Amino acid sequence: MTANRKWVKFIARWLARVDGVTGQIRLAMLSLTGISTMSLSLREFGYSHLVWPIVSIMAIGLAVYTYLYTEGGVWNQVSRDKSDLSNNYAAPSMAIDDMVIGVAVFVAINGRPPTPEEKQLIVDSVTDMWRDQREGLEL
Repeated sequence: MTANRKWVKFIARWLARVDGVTGQIRLAMLSLTGISTMSLSLREFGYSHLVWPIVSIMAIGLAVYTYLYTEGGVWNQVSRDKSDLSNNYAAPSMAIDDMVIGVAVFVAINGRPPTPEEKQLIVDSVTDMWRDQREGLEL
């Protein structure tokens, strides 16, 4: 059901935005935990003078990662892959269902069960069609 109220559309849009970046937020939180653990460990072992140079290198690495992720096409490719996955209706169970349906259609049309050769032709054609659907969409 599509929402008609403006406040529902507004909240849904913001939830979609947040949902789109939750993986990156988790990665950032994990990085902060790692930096905190690293800096405490270095301080405890007497290498506190190395904390700021390492944090600076990590900050530069984060900037490079962010640039490559957005401008290098990774973000776009992730979006394409998510679109492909959401539009791909060829789950493994569907291959089995399609074969059963193919045999059932053969029986309905011909009024008899298929011979082993005919059944193999049905399985081969259904498998070929399933593999084509399984490949996803070309964007």
